[in-house]
Amino acid sequence: MSQIDINTTISALQQGLTSIPVNQAVTVIEGWQQQLQGNPIAEELGKLKTALTSGNATGASLAEALSAIGKSTTEAAQSADPSAAAKVKELGQLLSHAASSLKRPVG
Repeated sequence: MSQIDINTTISALQQGLTSIPVNQAVTVIEGWQQQLQGNPIAEELGKLKTALTSGNATGASLAEALSAIGKSTTEAAQSADPSAAAKVKELGQLLSHAASSLKRPVG
């Protein structure tokens, strides 16, 4: 599998969660898991993938997974290569925002 591009992931998240088909989301998650093997974020991504593919995902379960990944990603930006730190932080913030959007009451 080719490496997942951070810019592509950021762009997809900027379009909103509902614009990402589940099968595409799973492919992206698997790509990130492969790239982040041995990193705790990879385990968190596994939980998100399980929630998406289980058939009984709830907004709360997805929000919990996205929130954990967003927080860990934002924290990882502090120790990331300076050339990538801003993009890593942006990705973390988008993930956290997506989690928050799932927690908001509708209507």
